[in-house]
Amino acid sequence: MQAEQYNIDKMATLVDKQRAIFNPNQAATFDAVLESIINNQDHFFFIYTAGSCEKTFLCNTIATEVKRKDQIVLCIASSGITVLLLDSKRTFYLHFKISFSIHKDSVAGLKCNSYMFLVLQQTKVIIWDEVSMQHKYDIDVAD
Repeated sequence: MQAEQYNIDKMATLVDKQRAIFNPNQAATFDAVLESIINNQDHFFFIYTAGSCEKTFLCNTIATEVKRKDQIVLCIASSGITVLLLDSKRTFYLHFKISFSIHKDSVAGLKCNSYMFLVLQQTKVIIWDEVSMQHKYDIDVAD
């Protein structure tokens, strides 16, 4: 599988510029997520704060840094409107091949030999914007 080509220098400059204006909580979160990725720790981070607190700014900066290190990051959201703010521009339904009518026994529609299955195996981080708005079954199916 060939990785998408990025301008590494431009990405490094962007991350440095954005990181310089992080507030202390954003900086701590950014560092914790990157440390988890670097050390191959399977941590789950839940970023919850009021609206207009720059969560998307933080998430997009994390995504840029992960891509800069030539690693795979998936930025997903539950709604088409929210997904417009993320770098990836895809809903979790599309990434995981999940039906909109989900129930307790639902499963993802990914096939073991599909391209997306291979991508998920190599993914270092999934950024799921507004995950707190998801039904429990959506998260269970994605897991």
